[in-house]
Amino acid sequence: MRTNSRHKAALVVIGMALLSSSAVATAWQDAPRPGEGDKAYAPPAVAEPALPALPARPALDTDSYPNCREDYRKKTAPFEQAAAINRCTVAIDTYYRQKMLPYRDAMIAYQNALSALYKTQVGANKRYSAATQDRFYQSVMAEHAASNPDGANLAAYRGVEAQYQTDRAYLADRFCFNTGCNGYPVPASVAGVAASGNADKPGKKKADETKRAAGVNPDAKCKRARKRGGALGGLIGGVAGSAVGLKGVGTAVSGLFGAVLVAEIACQLDEKEQKVAAEATVAVTKKEEVGATANWTSPTREGVAGSSTITALNTEPNGSKCLSITDIAIVEGEETRVSKRMCRTKPGEPYSIMA
Repeated sequence: MRTNSRHKAALVVIGMALLSSSAVATAWQDAPRPGEGDKAYAPPAVAEPALPALPARPALDTDSYPNCREDYRKKTAPFEQAAAINRCTVAIDTYYRQKMLPYRDAMIAYQNALSALYKTQVGANKRYSAATQDRFYQSVMAEHAASNPDGANLAAYRGVEAQYQTDRAYLADRFCFNTGCNGYPVPASVAGVAASGNADKPGKKKADETKRAAGVNPDAKCKRARKRGGALGGLIGGVAGSAVGLKGVGTAVSGLFGAVLVAEIACQLDEKEQKVAAEATVAVTKKEEVGATANWTSPTREGVAGSSTITALNTEPNGSKCLSITDIAIVEGEETRVSKRMCRTKPGEPYSIMA
């Protein structure tokens, strides 16, 4: 009996040992392999939405820039060449106002659109990862910088602007060469045309000589220069044509006055009247207020007077400050009213006629 009891107890111990070793083996098989360690929970990957496309970049129409600076060479008479120069100046100024300035406004709007795109659609949007947001931000900022005035995107604009400034200066010089201003002599053929125009009218010739002695240009056509699109005092930047008889081309006065007076008014005034008219314009520009007016009265003739009034004020994309001014001159009971545009690039600089 005792032997059987001991035998049974031994069997129980052996069985328990076998169960224990089996459990250990199972636990060992289920345990992580060496080097695996515990892993953090990783949520399932979610695809990010497509990034928004950048807005369309404005393009400058360079093909329509007027290629007319040498057209005057097709003419032979100086006054005809001056008229052709004037037409080309009007054309390139029109291109500048209608193409170049709107393009600069469009590029500023483009930069604002780039900034708004990141702020409203990508930045702080939880649908995009931080890395994706950062990459998009970098691409937007690179495009924004390239669209600055000195950036790569405005290389074509800078090239056209340089050409415009070069052409304008060249045309101003050629205008003076053909009319007699800024140190150029009056062409002999122009002087001859002016002299022969009065040969068969002794009475008119004597009256004209009297007016010229007082410094007045008697050419009635000068008063119609603006109506015909001339306005060379403004379009050529205030150059001074001293020749007469330039059939509708118009002339301007020299020196300081030429930078602030337009041809169709200046040519009706003597030197002292030009001075007070110019001083009125300078005075009103210093006020820089819409509605500001400066009046002037002739110191040499009765019934001759005028005024300058600011009708508009604005700042161009390049930072230039511009004024629209209406000039009025009353000479011998006849009123001449002309609008001009005067600008300055830096504070403290004087305003000068631009268009």
